Amino acid sequence: MDSVLKWVIGIFVFVVLVFAAAAWFQATIGSVPEEVSAAQEGCLASGGTVGEAVCCSSVMGFPNTCVVGACACSAEFSHPVKTCNCPDGTCFNGTACAKVIGSFAECAAAGYPVMESYPRQCHVPGGLTFVEEIPAPITAESCTAARGHWNDCGSRCRLDNQGKTGIACPDLCEPLCECGGIAGFGCPGGYRCRMPSVIADALGYCAAEGSSS
Repeated sequence: MDSVLKWVIGIFVFVVLVFAAAAWFQATIGSVPEEVSAAQEGCLASGGTVGEAVCCSSVMGFPNTCVVGACACSAEFSHPVKTCNCPDGTCFNGTACAKVIGSFAECAAAGYPVMESYPRQCHVPGGLTFVEEIPAPITAESCTAARGHWNDCGSRCRLDNQGKTGIACPDLCEPLCECGGIAGFGCPGGYRCRMPSVIADALGYCAAEGSSS
């Protein structure tokens, strides 16, 4: 009888030890910190917070929310993934929260590639392509209406090189909407005043915004 009791107690102790070991192992595994991905680090470092959304099955964690479609699949082709919730006016580009691009000027200013077509185009990698808006050609009427000075026989070369020596400009006439100067002439919408920055009250001419001439 004593031997049977000892045998039963031994089995009981063994079972208790097994369950205790299993519980300890489970607790140890659960306490291992989850590895933080580079995308999550970039999200948090740029002011975002980690969330969750149902996205397309082909999408892994922290999808690019600056483009449309990553989380637009039907339910049967979607699964829950971690996402980056960025501050208002920004979106997660796969690396960090970045300003939402909504125009050619914003795309170019962000440093995305600009294609030298006509009109020029700027492409956000993995996203949209923005086309530069070309303003209507300046006329004498639109120039005067914008408080500019219309000159039927102007010269970009002479205006660009004011104060410089040794510059020979061709003796050609070109119609220009002149701006700046002491009078503070203006330019129509979509144009900026191009003038030498080193000369105070220099006279300039209206050039399309974003153009190099």
